[in-house]
Amino acid sequence: MRRKYIILLFIIFLSSCEKNNENDMLLKFYGDAYENIGYSLAKSDDGYFISGQVTDITRTDNYIEGSVKRMGIIKTGSDGNVIWEKSLGERQPAVGLKVLALDDGSAICAGYVIDTVTLEKDIFVARVGEDGTVLAQKIYKSEGNQYSNDIVKTQEGFLILGTTDVKNTLVTDASGNLTGKKDILLVRINNDLEEISQPVQKGFPGNDEGVVIKADLNGGYIIAGTTDRIENKSLQAGNNILILKVNADGSVTEPRILNGIADEYAVDIEVLNDWYLIAGTIGSDESAQKGYVWGISNNIYADPLFSHEIDLEPSTSIKSSFAIKAIDRYKTNSFVMAGQIIKGSSAQMLIFITDAEGTLVEGKIKVLGGTGTQVAYDVTSDEEDNIMVTGKNSYENNSMISLLKFRF
Repeated sequence: MRRKYIILLFIIFLSSCEKNNENDMLLKFYGDAYENIGYSLAKSDDGYFISGQVTDITRTDNYIEGSVKRMGIIKTGSDGNVIWEKSLGERQPAVGLKVLALDDGSAICAGYVIDTVTLEKDIFVARVGEDGTVLAQKIYKSEGNQYSNDIVKTQEGFLILGTTDVKNTLVTDASGNLTGKKDILLVRINNDLEEISQPVQKGFPGNDEGVVIKADLNGGYIIAGTTDRIENKSLQAGNNILILKVNADGSVTEPRILNGIADEYAVDIEVLNDWYLIAGTIGSDESAQKGYVWGISNNIYADPLFSHEIDLEPSTSIKSSFAIKAIDRYKTNSFVMAGQIIKGSSAQMLIFITDAEGTLVEGKIKVLGGTGTQVAYDVTSDEEDNIMVTGKNSYENNSMISLLKFRF
């Protein structure tokens, strides 16, 4: 059935966003009709790579004949203007959740494809050259559902951080995986995207999901994620933060659960000289969420160095709900965090600066909103103290990828 494409909708949508521009702010939008989302942002030598989901539209005159969601990779200049863009997925619906800029000017993106018959997911990775040429792409097929949340460069190629719901038959009270539950999955691949060894599955019998993997100081890697395993149910219900280390050979240490007193979800981790800063959100109800940080020693089994909520509105007693989606180092000893804040009936893009222990720096907070819904999914900064954010700006049933660049 043909659907008419209404140009007026996006004129209203764009004007509602552009009115937030300031002289020192760059705000760009990418995409067509329906759903376009920026999930990841990486700096290159001459601009940025953005990955996410784009909707490929087929039109006849002003009518939409069909649409397919694809893994999208966009290369822009430092001014945000598009140099090239690719939609990938090997004829299947696909999403790109993490993009890395590589030393040779190319980029690699990890995410998943969806089987149009079974509706199950498989990990999907694509590598694109500096000029936009598709160098390689591969679907890693398996039983059940698998998808990738992150990918990191290694000496031998890349390490994919994924999630699987395949049963792990070595089920005990403290290990394995029941059918249909989530487990962390690690896939080692070379530069040609070929698997180096059998994937490693790790987790507890319930749901465990790794959301971020970073290179560690000892030559290995550190993973942060979320588990529904509760070791002290008298203190807490909901989810806990999960962290584990990966050795250079791909072997995994025993996970560490941070037992808290709230429903906790990890979103990102920063590796520091001898400790880690984990950022996350407490509460699954969007109307009652709060940002939270944990300082963890290099010995992940030691007591946390600190943990606390982030107070964005210290002068008010009624606090707005907000969620952190990403963090990055900012200047020498600070962090920039980004996500979404709920103010009244609208959801707006949120960016703020904290000190080394995750406490809000006074005056360093930006909230952007207009008609519709805005959210930031990834954030980074550069040596000139520019902050770059990607996410989405939604109006009714349509959304566009957003790129924001500014200085505090």
